[in-house]
Amino acid sequence: DTPALCIDLDALERNIAAMAAHARAVGVALRPHAKTHKSVRIARMQEDAGAVGICCATLGEAEAMVHGGIAGVHITSPLVTEAKLRRLAALNAGPHRGLSVVADDRENIDGLAAAARRSGRELAVLVDHNAGHHRTGVASADDVVALAQAIAAADGLRFAGIQHYSGNVQHIPNRAERRHLALERLAGLRAILERLAEAGLAPEIVTGAGTG
Repeated sequence: DTPALCIDLDALERNIAAMAAHARAVGVALRPHAKTHKSVRIARMQEDAGAVGICCATLGEAEAMVHGGIAGVHITSPLVTEAKLRRLAALNAGPHRGLSVVADDRENIDGLAAAARRSGRELAVLVDHNAGHHRTGVASADDVVALAQAIAAADGLRFAGIQHYSGNVQHIPNRAERRHLALERLAGLRAILERLAEAGLAPEIVTGAGTG
């Protein structure tokens, strides 16, 4: 029946292997984004190739991946409604091998902390920093440090790092312009990491890149 998803398996396996090999060569932990395939089976292939986990844009995607046994699931968009926080608490309470979320607002920390306490299990939270896409994320280094401190102080939460998503940079057609802006953004990120280290909050995870 149509519509039917058809996959070139040789190309898929080749691409997964190439990306995993590149990540190993440059010393970067790879956590691919499931929004490109929304498939537990493909996520497991990426995991078997060496990925440390999978990114999910929505809570629904994360639930499917966690229930499918995928490790290291990271939800890249803030979860703020009471209904989603209840679902997050249930997901965090169940069997999983590493679950993390993001926050970009002080009020959201209270909701995440309540969800963590409801689940009876610590929840890893990354500060979402606006790297120029202007969708989500705190705006400044001061905001990043303040939010990281709030996460670290919240009962039930663990400050796990910073998310610096720069996918918009990848859509610049000219390679020289794209490289210049990417390096400019990375310089800003390094300054933020220095501020976090000075505050005694050196992040274990620094994630971003993009899906351009």
